[in-house]
Amino acid sequence: MRKDPEVSLITKEHTNIFKLIPSRLQITSASRAIEAETSIFAENFGPHFTKGEGFFSVFAIFFPAATGILAGANISGDLEDPQDAIPKGTMLAIFITTVAYIGVAICVGACVVRDATGSMNDTIISAMNCSGSAACGLGYDFSRCRHEPCQYGLMNNFQALCKDNIYKALQFFAKGYGKNNEPLRGYFLTFVIAMAFILIAELNTIAPIISNFFLASYALINFSCFHASYAKSPGNGQCNSLSFGWRPAYGVYNMWVSLFGAVLCCAVMFVINWWAAVITYVIEFFLYIYVTYKKPDVNWGSSTQALSYVSALDNALGLTTVEDHVKNFRPQCIVLTGGPMTRPALLDITHAFTKNSGLCICCEVFVGPRKLCVKEMNSGMAKKQAWLIKNKIKAFYAAVAADCFRDGVRSLLQASGLGRMKPNTLVIGYKKNWRKAPLTEIENYVGIIHDAFDFEIGVVILNFTVESTVNMTLEKGYLGDISCVPGTVYVTVLGRLRLIRA
Repeated sequence: MRKDPEVSLITKEHTNIFKLIPSRLQITSASRAIEAETSIFAENFGPHFTKGEGFFSVFAIFFPAATGILAGANISGDLEDPQDAIPKGTMLAIFITTVAYIGVAICVGACVVRDATGSMNDTIISAMNCSGSAACGLGYDFSRCRHEPCQYGLMNNFQALCKDNIYKALQFFAKGYGKNNEPLRGYFLTFVIAMAFILIAELNTIAPIISNFFLASYALINFSCFHASYAKSPGNGQCNSLSFGWRPAYGVYNMWVSLFGAVLCCAVMFVINWWAAVITYVIEFFLYIYVTYKKPDVNWGSSTQALSYVSALDNALGLTTVEDHVKNFRPQCIVLTGGPMTRPALLDITHAFTKNSGLCICCEVFVGPRKLCVKEMNSGMAKKQAWLIKNKIKAFYAAVAADCFRDGVRSLLQASGLGRMKPNTLVIGYKKNWRKAPLTEIENYVGIIHDAFDFEIGVVILNFTVESTVNMTLEKGYLGDISCVPGTVYVTVLGRLRLIRA
């Protein structure tokens, strides 16, 4: 603290610059800046925090001023070549901003005393302007260097999130206005939130909370980059030395740096303000749980999907070296159901001995002119697989087009499965009309059984003597829910089960 109690006011004509010596804020005129610059700069060069303040508390105040680095990504839809423009623009913006902030720090450090007596005035930057003879002669209005990150395009991202209808309460903000589909409702929401924080009028209290949310978003971005790289997620990036590409392709990118950045952001959140960090994580956790539980019908092409594929592929390849053992044997069935919704009882019986712990493939053979069969087959595959998922049946649907039924089944027996996950059991229904059926049908039926034996695949033939009961159940509307089949059907069918194994 300066001990001199003298306070003098010095004015100059044609200027608005004044000097208070000593006072809380000392701003020198242009003619006296050189005299004071060396001593004040030397005194302010090293850190000397007052009681209750530290590096991270000051960092939390200044950090929101450097949060506009995502401006390019926010307007990626308006850029002609975002893959090339965003990295260059972002790095150039960081460089220019860094130089400007260092210049501001040097100027403030050379013009403002650390401690002084007199009236309290914390608005140092707003007082250092170029309305007259500029402080330190830089000719720049420092009052513009406030926490004003560029948020252009942010509301468009928020509007897109609302249109996905992930959070029902936000659907109101999905509506756009004008030819550019401007999110006016989002702008109004931003205005209300901004005014709420302005009315608090305590920047030192608000800034740590804001900084925590910014750090959380940067942590998620960094981890997303790492996760996309780890999952080898394919993208539209240019080919490089890495085995994957994702937009934007950046030559010096390293996924471990992204992971380090994510961990660093999380650590700094707790250092700045631990309770604000806890609140931030709780909010993110509940948002994640909500989206996970709701399972919205939206395909973002997430890296989680890519990682699931890579994990499944690695596990399938790993199984190729695993030998069969009696303790690990499980039936892996190929079931000739036709359309799975037409013979749900056959699937239900198969589940009785697979217990959803073995591979199950529902197969259908389309016989007839190839062009018509392929068209019919392709049009219904997604619908039939969706039926299995809806009814919580852990099975796959496969279909082939063939000139005759036996050729189609032979193709399925040979080509179905992947690696060690190949069918070892054929499940078919008992042919009841064999006395009246054409001889070719009977030959094909018996030939399918022999084909399975030739491929070293066991055969299970199910004879439903209560076929009328099953059909009646289906007619009553239980086609979409296997669990609604009465228990008496299970007992009767299982009691009449006939097994033929190789």
